Amino acid sequence: MANTVLQASGLASGIDTQSLINSLVNSESSGLTRMKQQQSAFTTQISAIGDISSKLSALQTATDALKNGPLAVSAQSTNTGFTATPGSGALAGRYSVQVGTLAQAAKSRSQEFDSTDAQVRGGFLDLTVMDKTYGLNIDDGASLTDVASAINGLGAPISASVLNDGTHAYLSITTLQTGYPTDGNPSEAFSVTETPTGHLGQSLSMTVKQEAANAQLTVDGLTFTRKSNRVDDVIPGTTLALQSAGGAAEDLVMATDSSATQAQIKTFVDAYNSVIQAVQDQLAVNKDTDRSKTLAGDSAIRDLQTQLQGLVRTTVSGSDVRSLADLGVKTARDGTLSIDSATLSSAISRNPAAVNALFTDATAGVATLTKSLVANQTDATNGVLTLDSQGLQNRVKDLSDDQAAEQTRLDSYRTMLVNQFTAMEQIISKLNSVKSFLTQQENASSSSSSK
Repeated sequence: MANTVLQASGLASGIDTQSLINSLVNSESSGLTRMKQQQSAFTTQISAIGDISSKLSALQTATDALKNGPLAVSAQSTNTGFTATPGSGALAGRYSVQVGTLAQAAKSRSQEFDSTDAQVRGGFLDLTVMDKTYGLNIDDGASLTDVASAINGLGAPISASVLNDGTHAYLSITTLQTGYPTDGNPSEAFSVTETPTGHLGQSLSMTVKQEAANAQLTVDGLTFTRKSNRVDDVIPGTTLALQSAGGAAEDLVMATDSSATQAQIKTFVDAYNSVIQAVQDQLAVNKDTDRSKTLAGDSAIRDLQTQLQGLVRTTVSGSDVRSLADLGVKTARDGTLSIDSATLSSAISRNPAAVNALFTDATAGVATLTKSLVANQTDATNGVLTLDSQGLQNRVKDLSDDQAAEQTRLDSYRTMLVNQFTAMEQIISKLNSVKSFLTQQENASSSSSSK
């Protein structure tokens, strides 16, 4: 229902009653104003907590990238039989690698048909891929193209296509994955069993055109067999892509990359600085700061500051690279971090494994401690900042309810004032009428006496 605005005119009394009513209501509105200001301050605090939580999540993401260590390694050799791609966890070293055979997919092909639309004799087709069988019922007289589409619709890890050499058409089926079980034989990769029951067209009469094969490579005299030409579990942290077989053994030279290592650590440092600066901004108040809009009085934020500072001071025993400071990570007066390139390069040269261990140690490593810190702060159910934000949100909601109640009281107060001033104006108007009447009577009497 629309609100009705009541007004007292003040025509009878000559008083600006509307301004007077507004002034009286405004003087009663100070409580409502304080509620709105407090609610606005809480909303600002909630936003600040959200910003810090977001930056903590970014810190976790940056640290996750270093969970296998920040040490960057590059392949320094050029090889023809394979390529090497170092990843996280790769270590410097030299390896002798020889590719014996390449993995290949299994392929079967039908007998020749006159065209892609040629009819296929109906029946049942069982396609077995790695011990799992997919059955297909072929309609009698279906075209070669229809059969290929039906096979692709089975959801099996195979691909069927119709090949045309310009004279004849063939149905070709290829496994999507290379190789076969390393303790089995090639026939286990793929087989086709056809049971014709129809009378139209030709049977497929599938035959093996290429058996599945596994890749075989030798690394430093040890032989490895894998189902794929992509091998990522032989040389630590490094993926080998096998390209050609039968060549001589080739040296793979892996070397540490100080610049790339620094870039990876800098990603962590930048994310840390973003968090600590957001925390410091909330705690660094002065005489001109509106403390109600900051988290300066929030003990959870002060505790977070302490925990972040402790994260930087963590140590891992066992080597001469025990802390971030040993990597050249320096702490400024405002709590932010920077990297000394010379110190970092020296640590990498001196003990590259320890550089990784500083992040990967299961007990005191930076990655472990960061994960614990972030989870403790941002867990969706019990996180410190999560609960802090929820508490403020509840206070904002309560203030909204209180404001609604206070506004209702003020509206009633205004209505009462309007009614009272209206009644006063009516009385004054009546008195003015009486006065006017008496004045007329007196004037009339005076006029009669003078005559």
